[in-house]
Amino acid sequence: MEDRFQRKVTRLRVSVTDTCNLSCVYCRPPQGVPHLERKEILSFEEIATIVKYGAELGIRSVRLTGGEPLTRRDVERLVA
Repeated sequence: MEDRFQRKVTRLRVSVTDTCNLSCVYCRPPQGVPHLERKEILSFEEIATIVKYGAELGIRSVRLTGGEPLTRRDVERLVA
């Protein structure tokens, strides 16, 4: 898989919650983003599916994000 500059894409960043307390500029605009309802946040199964298909496309590194510390309940189950 390549980006628009023909660079090989091998890394994937997945936010496991929308309640990150860091508000980094690369994922949140200065004006903010409304919080999602729980049913709109990806389930662990959906995240695992995305990572699986990403691996098939060449992803070799996955970074789970969502604030420090991660605020998603049972996130250790996803990591396992």
